[in-house]
Amino acid sequence: MGRPALTRDDVLEAAAGLVKQHGPGALTMRKLAAELGTAVTSIYWHIGNRESLLDALVERTVADLGEIRPTGRTPAQRVVSVARILRRRLRAHPHLIAMVHERGLTERMFLPAQQALVHEVHAAGLRGARAAEVVRAVQFQVVGHVLVERARERTPGRRPGEPELWAPDTAEGDSALARALARPADPERLFTASVRALVDGLLSPE
Repeated sequence: MGRPALTRDDVLEAAAGLVKQHGPGALTMRKLAAELGTAVTSIYWHIGNRESLLDALVERTVADLGEIRPTGRTPAQRVVSVARILRRRLRAHPHLIAMVHERGLTERMFLPAQQALVHEVHAAGLRGARAAEVVRAVQFQVVGHVLVERARERTPGRRPGEPELWAPDTAEGDSALARALARPADPERLFTASVRALVDGLLSPE
């Protein structure tokens, strides 16, 4: 039986895999053809040149990051769920997200998440400028947290580290606090706690 015919989706899937593993610099037409077991000319036929490939890959990433389905019984719970989904998606595709940003499509990428947040903020009774403030605050919280996580992952061997820095004398005599700060942070737990606190404050009646 012959090999299945190569499709545009096959090309984009393989290109996304190369970028996800090795970054945009690793995406050459020759490497992509080798990954797919085909000729470079076949890649050109399906997708065009490298710039066309990058544009198509960015469009695909924006579409894949699109629909968000909130969960939870209350608007606050659903806002937190949107934030958690968005964080997971940004964490899963750092190189692809960077490509989206470089091509000026960042705001378009975030639009579905913002629309989901708008719906839940409206359900909480907020309108106008105050509603917009909640939407942007949650988005900035997510993006900021992801950036900090990525920065910490890139420099895991910093010295002095938290275990060396935190002791009772640097924690105002609070030994339990010092021990907690000396342990590695749980990013998921910290993110959820901070978003919940932010959302509860923003959605509370003034």
